Amino acid sequence: MFLLPALVLLQEPTPAPPAAPPDPVPPARIELTTPFPVHLGSVGPREVREVLFGLRSTHDRTFHFRVLDLSLGLTLDEGQLAAPIQPGEVRLVKAQVNPTGMEGFVRGAVRLGTDDPTQPNYILRYDMTVRPEVVVDAERKSLGEVAPHESPELRFRFTREGGDPLKLVLASELPPHLEAELIHEGPAADLRISLRPIRLKPGTTAGLEVLKVATNGPKQPLFTLYLDWRLAAPVIAQPSRLVFSELKTTLLGLELTARNGLPFRIRRAEIQGRGFELLDRPTLEAARHLLRVRRTGATPEAMLVLECSNQEEPLRVPLRFLDPKARPPKGSRPAPPVEDHGHHHH
Repeated sequence: MFLLPALVLLQEPTPAPPAAPPDPVPPARIELTTPFPVHLGSVGPREVREVLFGLRSTHDRTFHFRVLDLSLGLTLDEGQLAAPIQPGEVRLVKAQVNPTGMEGFVRGAVRLGTDDPTQPNYILRYDMTVRPEVVVDAERKSLGEVAPHESPELRFRFTREGGDPLKLVLASELPPHLEAELIHEGPAADLRISLRPIRLKPGTTAGLEVLKVATNGPKQPLFTLYLDWRLAAPVIAQPSRLVFSELKTTLLGLELTARNGLPFRIRRAEIQGRGFELLDRPTLEAARHLLRVRRTGATPEAMLVLECSNQEEPLRVPLRFLDPKARPPKGSRPAPPVEDHGHHHH
């Protein structure tokens, strides 16, 4: 009695799989004989390039093409499509791409229609990378280590593609220790920057300069450039300035070493200004000197001047007292920031 249900199940017909829905888009009757998409590579900002699309008909009858749409900058002579394409025929369709006004990676296409109602539209694609019209050889450069007596020069080289003259204007204010010169040579121009270490504020040992340069390039109206440098004085002061920021702090130390590691002598040491006292006056030759400075009053600033045997110019170490009582109380509105003139120091 247990076999009957099994036999009934075996006798039931297996349901047929559902029929696949008909494909709403008939198969294409065109094959491309050129790469898809066509890669034009790097293109100048005004360089008109030709793009070729190779088409092979796999249709069993003749039919016509017509242009439905073109991407920006693309032109195509529709006379190439006047004659119908024959079964098995291979035809090259040429178009011209004008990248004026474009920049960076750009995709484009030609959309073709046919007189065969069963055929979809055909889209012929291409891409390219349009170079910027104005370029600079590097946006950041370095002067490296600079001796106090040197005045090194560095240049940023700008070029404009397309043949039009290039015009540069310095759009940021320069600090006193920098000098700039602009030299124009038709489609090229140089920004030459010179560092004058003698004009640096005492205690400044390195800098990162930020320069703004305006151009007459329609797509590149403003460039931001960076220039870094480090002062390589024979004597290294650590820290490069002494800052008393708390009332309870009245004594700070200063370490002097020679960059070449050799012993040297401090010939003279004095503090110009009031409110600070130098406790040590070493006279012996040594590779390392330790000095202590005591704050004796509320004077905001003074200057420690040191004449060393291995350095022609005096070494100047700023002394600062930041009186906490003069600071704005917590929760008060901060003062407006000091205007940035496009340069920073470390």
